[in-house]
Amino acid sequence: MKRRLTLLFVAALCAACGSDETPPTTPTPGTSRLAIAPQPDFLTVGSSILLEARLTEGASPARVVPADWSSSDGRVVAVDRAGRITALGSGSTTIRAVFASDSATLPMRAVPNFAGAWTGTRRVVACIHPQPAVCAASYPVNRVVATTLTLTQARDRATGTLALSPPLTSPSAAVTGTVSEPGGLTLDGTIISTPASGASTTLGTLADFRVEVDAASGILRGSFTEARTDPDGTAWRVSWELQGLARTP
Repeated sequence: MKRRLTLLFVAALCAACGSDETPPTTPTPGTSRLAIAPQPDFLTVGSSILLEARLTEGASPARVVPADWSSSDGRVVAVDRAGRITALGSGSTTIRAVFASDSATLPMRAVPNFAGAWTGTRRVVACIHPQPAVCAASYPVNRVVATTLTLTQARDRATGTLALSPPLTSPSAAVTGTVSEPGGLTLDGTIISTPASGASTTLGTLADFRVEVDAASGILRGSFTEARTDPDGTAWRVSWELQGLARTP
């Protein structure tokens, strides 16, 4: 009886002691994330930027990895094996980087670069005035005059000045507008006469002002209408074609 009690006591002690071995644990899966840097979302046609694919694994610092690059529309933005993107045409696309099982995307839009001083000629397409002699004298159809359009651009917004004289004294029109998804620029403006002395006078507005940059030649073409109002209240219009303006270097 004593021997049986002793064995039970020893067994209980051993059970209480447990084991010195640490039980195996299931490791917590680490997290990994691929990111593109820098992250531009807008380019003007002709510009380029070098991108990097950076992989973050758990708490480790991000490291640059050799990702596979692609563009959903290579006609808008092309990307090479090194990650350099180049804007080729107007529109939107998505840049994608893939490394192992991780991927990252970057939405991108590209528009033409309208910034600069554009010089060339414009041609009278039509003139409508209550007194036909005014059109015949100053705005006969197919008359060609020198033209300068100066623009600055911030993303898809453009502002600037259109020089309107000759043939009549109308030194400039302040213009502003937005570049559309296909790449055309639509402008609005007010025609102002600024004499050497005295206050400026508003002569009218610009209507249907649309310009585009030819991708092959880099020449700016378009059209607009001068909607004028004389001091006596007479309203008249002159429609112009921009025959081709070249950007001044």
